[in-house]
Amino acid sequence: MKQALILRAKEDAQRTADKLAFLGYQSCLSPVLEIHPVNANIPDKAYDAILVSSAKAFLNYAQLSAVKNLPLHAVGEKTAHAARLVNFAPQIIAGHAEAILPLLLQRYPTPHHFLYLAGRDRQPHLEVGLRQAGHLVTTIEVYVAQAANRLSDTAISMISEGAIDAALHYSRRSAQIFLELIKKEGLLSKLKSAQHLALSKDVAIPLHEAGLSTHIAEKPDEKHMIDLMRKIII
Repeated sequence: MKQALILRAKEDAQRTADKLAFLGYQSCLSPVLEIHPVNANIPDKAYDAILVSSAKAFLNYAQLSAVKNLPLHAVGEKTAHAARLVNFAPQIIAGHAEAILPLLLQRYPTPHHFLYLAGRDRQPHLEVGLRQAGHLVTTIEVYVAQAANRLSDTAISMISEGAIDAALHYSRRSAQIFLELIKKEGLLSKLKSAQHLALSKDVAIPLHEAGLSTHIAEKPDEKHMIDLMRKIII
């Protein structure tokens, strides 16, 4: 049975592993990021809408009670689902930041004030694009993704034995952390025979730079990552 290495945060990794198991793949979980909510204070300002780019923004949803009546726009259906679970009604939903930005600019042609609930480490595309269009963006970091110190013993053992058929990479930062941890173990050469699946071109950059055989999902979402897995790892 083909073996996949999943590097996502623990809960996300288990969901991916369950989906792959249904398709006949085994998974080795070795999260390189640990997600922790931040007890952030949301400034009392006149916001026009909320932006959320990760379901993890709702880990401490009690702090959002003061903004419950604002329209909310979400990056990703998973994020939108998490918003609905805490009684928000997402209006604009798009698969990634590059896709939601033009939709926001179309809906808000004049300057507005956005409250962006974000992680500490993130790509700036959404914030930069809105600000360049004349909008005000107040970004509040509501969760942090901390890097793991080491891969799991099982992952190290399987990589050493060349038993990994595919490694799934969902963010550029997690790919970079993974490569750093692998280099510490002196196992980078052991990854040459594995196929590396990247959520997007941006995620693939450090993998390409490391000389690893890398494939990019057609669209940056879980469905297309699994479709890529089924296509590449037969």
